[in-house]
Amino acid sequence: MITDFIYNDIVLYCKGWYQKNGNMLEDLGYLFSKVYAWTPKTEKEIGHMMLVVLDNLYDRLDKPINSYRFYNKHSVFMEEISKYMSLYEVSIDMAIIYLVRSVLQGLSKDEIKLKAPHYGKKEYFRMGSLFGTNPISMTYAEMNRRAQKVFNK
Repeated sequence: MITDFIYNDIVLYCKGWYQKNGNMLEDLGYLFSKVYAWTPKTEKEIGHMMLVVLDNLYDRLDKPINSYRFYNKHSVFMEEISKYMSLYEVSIDMAIIYLVRSVLQGLSKDEIKLKAPHYGKKEYFRMGSLFGTNPISMTYAEMNRRAQKVFNK
């Protein structure tokens, strides 16, 4: 099991715990700036950084990886990228971002132990959701309470 993953907040974002304004590139750029003190802005830069996250994930997982789930074989990865490009009519870089995001979203609690998100007035993100949106009236205390409940703290 992976613990203390440097890309914890990126995994949380991919799992829907963070929400800002709906601009995925801007949001991912912000999260990468927290890790590297440099903000990637283009699809190409963010696509490259997402590949770095995926490589780090491969290096840290302690059990054999199913190549059809994690796309750790180059041929399988490129085949899936090609499908994403056709399906979503996007560039190769955006397809990479979508594919890595889906891999991170699918990580189970048996594979990675995530740190709970923290919400507050001075924080960049509000609590997100994979299904719909949370009411704007939800307080930061309520957001943090819900996150702590899920993350058993």
